[in-house]
Amino acid sequence: MKKICFVTATRSEYGLLKWLMKEVDASSEFTLQVIVTGAHLLPEQGHTIDIIRQDGFPIDEIVDCKLNTSSKATIAASMGRMGEGMAHAFEKLSPDYVAVLGDRYELLPIVNAAFVMRIPVIHISGGDVTGGAIDDGIRNAVTMLSDYHFPGISESADNIIRMRGSAEHVWAVGEPGLDSFYREDLMSREELSEDLGISSDTDWVLFTYHAETKKDLEYNLNAVRSSISSLKDLSGVTTVLTYSNADFGGREINDFLESVAREMPSKFKAVPSLGNRRYLSFMRQVKFLIGNSSSGIVEAPALGVPVINIGDRQSGRHLCSNVLQTEADESSIRNSIEKAMTSNTFEKDFYWGDGHTSEKIISILKKELWGR
Repeated sequence: MKKICFVTATRSEYGLLKWLMKEVDASSEFTLQVIVTGAHLLPEQGHTIDIIRQDGFPIDEIVDCKLNTSSKATIAASMGRMGEGMAHAFEKLSPDYVAVLGDRYELLPIVNAAFVMRIPVIHISGGDVTGGAIDDGIRNAVTMLSDYHFPGISESADNIIRMRGSAEHVWAVGEPGLDSFYREDLMSREELSEDLGISSDTDWVLFTYHAETKKDLEYNLNAVRSSISSLKDLSGVTTVLTYSNADFGGREINDFLESVAREMPSKFKAVPSLGNRRYLSFMRQVKFLIGNSSSGIVEAPALGVPVINIGDRQSGRHLCSNVLQTEADESSIRNSIEKAMTSNTFEKDFYWGDGHTSEKIISILKKELWGR
């Protein structure tokens, strides 16, 4: 049996990898290995390694890089420690393949170690364009260091083919985040209300904002302040605020969100991490999403839920008709909120996939890696 080692560093990409990990674990052709690192180990990010354990996955190695996001320099230093830890973990586990997803900075030391150690890399969700973040450079670097490519859409596949000069081992399979809508036992509104301690009689809003890594801290804080100022004036609305990612500026954003929740507990609830099941369950129940998370761009269209996408973080990605693109100032955000609250024209759109991505990937891997 060939060993496929999944490396996960954040709550977001674990939620997207989960169903493929289950497919690999259930197969007779492959052995699943799991390495956990990065933000999964941070209490302020929800200590989401616990969710991986609750989902029943055995964790083969933990690489604690002492992730520190207080400055760009401390993040870079953390990446160095992660690279060293990955080298030791790969040497111990001796995987046949390493599987990663996405475009976050943690991927660089992971894939660099695998590349130098001659371990083929399986990269999922490459080829996208997101002009408002440093992710483009990371994603493209990972593409050049990887061997097997599973982008979500044909446009992304074309980007990979242009970069690599070859269509070999590139398959557009849809985005894996949509699989959860078909495979996850999503929570009801009543279950969410009890679990989160919020009223089911109000309208719900989901706020998820991550620092734009090409902008300074003040820009990001102002975008969050403008959003909160616009949301607090809505009557009969409860907003769940999920923590920002482990990027530079994320800690300051999260401290602000916590202060808002303490000052206005009847209107705002701050949660470090909802986890994949609660997040998607809550998304299904909201009046609208607001922030700049890729979940609003990729997953929300399949629900027909309106999304207010703030700023440039997702610039370059296709925007379905449910996405209201807005600037980061309060006036623009208020106008978009009014549209989201009053319009009934948003329809479901499956541009990003059909919910069977993990099945497609495992089928291709069995054929390519085993000839079956």
